[in-house]
Amino acid sequence: MTKNQRVQIVTPRGTAVYPWLNRPDTKFSDDGEYKVTLKIPAEQAQDLITKLDKMLEDYQAEQASKDAKVGRFTANTPYDEEVDDNGNLTGNYLFKFKQKAKVHTKDGRTIDMKVALFDASRTPTHAQVGGGSELKIAATIWPYVMPATKSVGLSLRPSAVQILSLVSLSSGASNLFEVEDGFTDSDTVAEETTEEETKEFAATDF
Repeated sequence: MTKNQRVQIVTPRGTAVYPWLNRPDTKFSDDGEYKVTLKIPAEQAQDLITKLDKMLEDYQAEQASKDAKVGRFTANTPYDEEVDDNGNLTGNYLFKFKQKAKVHTKDGRTIDMKVALFDASRTPTHAQVGGGSELKIAATIWPYVMPATKSVGLSLRPSAVQILSLVSLSSGASNLFEVEDGFTDSDTVAEETTEEETKEFAATDF
């Protein structure tokens, strides 16, 4: 994998941890960023881990051929093994996804980014994705070298998410009310998702 090569992946089914997919998190940046950690059982995660490890190994070797010091840099994977509160391994892996909400180009332009959301039938949606939702994530792999920290690694930038089981951000508050006759919201289509994005994601082999 070379620095300019962009590889697309689609993850196995996993569970969302602290998702910021409907709106960007602006705690550490005014521009904000979309992000989510995806928890995947080890058995289901193994093929993806093998693929990412090989990409990282090849990229570090390619960069080391240009600058030998890079070969001694720490390799940072975009995933970690999950541990419980007692420090014991849970048998799950945590994959980290992050995408800037605004990209500032060298020619002075600002590009607004977003993560397209789709339901299980690949229909665009603007459902509010909460922690515990079951997802598949389409992402682009970006390799990087950071001489300041003597590290080399891969980052996963999400472009689209398929919601297989939804835990809504508002589900907790909804329990305060009784069920009543009246308005119901059923799978509203997200207006901001373009037809091209829908076709591209629908063509992905899940």
